[in-house]
Formats: sequence, C-alpha cells, structure tokens
Amino acid sequence: MKKLLLTIFIVFATIAYAQEIEPKEVTEQQEETIDSLGTNIKRFSVGLKIGVPNIAGVSLEGVTPLIDNRVALFADFSGFNVNDAETEIGLSYSEFGTNIYFGNKGKGAYAGIGFGNLSADLTFYENLDGGGRGKGTTDLDIKSTNLKFGIKTEGRFYFRFEVGYGFTSDVPDEITVTLTEIGGSQTDTDTFETPTIPGLGTNGLLVGNFGFGISF
Repeated sequence: MKKLLLTIFIVFATIAYAQEIEPKEVTEQQEETIDSLGTNIKRFSVGLKIGVPNIAGVSLEGVTPLIDNRVALFADFSGFNVNDAETEIGLSYSEFGTNIYFGNKGKGAYAGIGFGNLSADLTFYENLDGGGRGKGTTDLDIKSTNLKFGIKTEGRFYFRFEVGYGFTSDVPDEITVTLTEIGGSQTDTDTFETPTIPGLGTNGLLVGNFGFGISF
C-alpha cells in the first residue's frame, strides 16, 4: 500500500511540476512543434453572449488552422420577447461570421465580420372605431453586416468582450397593419410606429456584447 501511495504521489507531483513550467523553459523549437501540432490551442468554444443585439443567447466558435491559426468561424443564436400593453414583439437573432485573431493562439484581440438577421414577429392591439378590440400581426426582417472588435481571454473558462456596428438596410419608421376584431368580424387598417428594438437605429445596429463559456 505504501508503494502504491508513493507511486501515485510521484505521478501527481510530476504532472503538477509539468503544468508549472515557465514558458522560458520551453525552447523555441519545442514551441514551434507544439504550435504546429495545435496541442496548446483550444479549437472550440461554446458559451453565452449577453448584450445587444443578442440580449442573451448561445455562441459557438471554432478556430481553424488558416493563416497560422488566426482565422475562427462563429455562430450566434438567441430569441427573446419585448412586450408592453399595446405591442408584443417576438425577436430572434442569428449571426454567422469570421473572427481574425491578431495572435496565433485563438485568444486575445481580434477583429470580426458577421452577417446578422434580426427577425421580429409583431402583434399590435388597438380599439376599433366601431367598438371592440382589434389585433393585427406582421413580420419585420432586418439583415445587417456587422464589423466588430473584441478580446477573448485565455484558458478553458473564457470571457469575451465585443463592440462594433452593424450596417443595415433602411428600417421603416412606420408599419401599416390590418386589425381584426377579437371575437368578431370587424376589420380596420392603421399605421403604427416601428417598435423600439434594443440596439436598432434607423440606419444601423449597435453591437456590444459580453460573453463567457468553455474552450476545449
């Protein structure tokens, strides 16, 4: 039993020592070999992003070997609701794109370009002229090209910060909706102001996210 415990202790001590080796103890040739094998690069990340336009959603990223491990592909997905007494908004957001890291380890500072799609299912309520309560629905799809700058921390558990701007087509100031009486047959047409959507302006989309997750 003592021999077994001693063996286990030696193994764990060896592993702990190996993990504590300072970078200066690794020769340049060894470092190049490690980089070429990609063993010190965490290729895949999965986590959450919180901010705009995501609000809160899932984020995926994969670091490719392109340009000496500097090119990463990402995908973001989220869905959320923004409601008040007169309007219901069901929002979904997706974005696909590329992050270009300034270093070659899949971490640190990077610039990114993404192609986003913000979809809104809008429901409006209003009192009709002939009495009764009217309900009308419509859809709004907004596509954007997003330019971002971000920083991702190293380690298995990472944090990420992103800021940027999305260029969109013109967002309408008003939306015309046909209202149908709830529980009746009366209809009416009215024009509503486009509801406020977090981060969305008349000509663009603000991007500001905080993310965290696991890399492996």
